[in-house]
Amino acid sequence: MDRNYHNSNFPPNTDPHLYAVLAVTVGFACVGDYNANEQNSIGNWLILVGQYILTHAAQQQLIEARLENNNLNTNSQKHKNGTGGPFTDNEQGRSNQTQRDEVNFLLDAVSKIEKELNNLKSN
Repeated sequence: MDRNYHNSNFPPNTDPHLYAVLAVTVGFACVGDYNANEQNSIGNWLILVGQYILTHAAQQQLIEARLENNNLNTNSQKHKNGTGGPFTDNEQGRSNQTQRDEVNFLLDAVSKIEKELNNLKSN
């Protein structure tokens, strides 16, 4: 299998509830007529597959975060002193107040959109 092959359509953009129900359905089908020992074996094998995928993805995320210089260490002394996090003054000069102003702007915009939608509904 080509390691660089990437199918951007998998997993599909499925509703999260349906996606979970599909997992339950597959799990139910896997139980079949197997006894408890066989079910344990199959279940543990599926969990191992999931653990491998999660471990691989976590390492990839770590590498990408380091390459993008976007790897926040919340255990660092700098962060614990209040100077190394996304909610403190940082290299871009964005303070909590600046972020609060942006949030207020967005909330105001959403409120205006809601009012406009309500006006359209009533007409």
